[in-house]
Amino acid sequence: MKILMIDIGGSNVKLMLTGQKEMRKIPSDRKFSAKDFVTQVKENLAGWSFDAISMGFPGLVKDGQLVREPLNLGGGWLDFSFEKAFGCPVRIINDAALQALASYKGGRMLFVGFGTSIGGAVVADDVIVPIELGLVSLRNGEPFLKRLTKVARKENGGKKWQRDVEEAVILLQDVFWPEDTVIGGGNAKHLDPLPPGTRRRSNRDAIIGAQRLWEGADMLATPYGTTWRIERGRKKK
Repeated sequence: MKILMIDIGGSNVKLMLTGQKEMRKIPSDRKFSAKDFVTQVKENLAGWSFDAISMGFPGLVKDGQLVREPLNLGGGWLDFSFEKAFGCPVRIINDAALQALASYKGGRMLFVGFGTSIGGAVVADDVIVPIELGLVSLRNGEPFLKRLTKVARKENGGKKWQRDVEEAVILLQDVFWPEDTVIGGGNAKHLDPLPPGTRRRSNRDAIIGAQRLWEGADMLATPYGTTWRIERGRKKK
């Protein structure tokens, strides 16, 4: 199967296709509605054909369906039929869970995404659990959402942002005790050095997670409530 990955962020929508190295981007913001999204994605698909879509969504997803409107985008998402709009099967996963799925090898893994906002997921023994990190506080009492975002990096400077990221990652490692910690998101590239005991993944790697939502991949993630369960080596029917 050819899978179109659509990773929806607060600043950009990223498009990738299995078998292609190219990433196409569409600007997004707080006025970016579901209708805007579909229209602009279709306008950016020239030369690409696909059988199905994997969509990483910046919000709560339950049993593969959207539960609420996104906080950093426009409206009209909740009851929108993406399968009807695109004319193909669509599977939806939380965007941080998509990145975590792409990076997962086994055991207990923590994924933290630094972008327009803060995303996170824990994968424990093949179960993916998205976690809301924005209201977690640093030692000075200020929440992650105020100190670790793209805006915070620009306003406070790279050195201050780097120190805050390191503090946040160490805190989360103490809480979740992961065997593997992955740093991702659009701002991950600005970390130098990486926080101790972490590895970096780029937004491009999400295409691996997009493939892992469909039968025939090395891992298959299926929704179970607000989590995703991973099966290994399941073949396409």
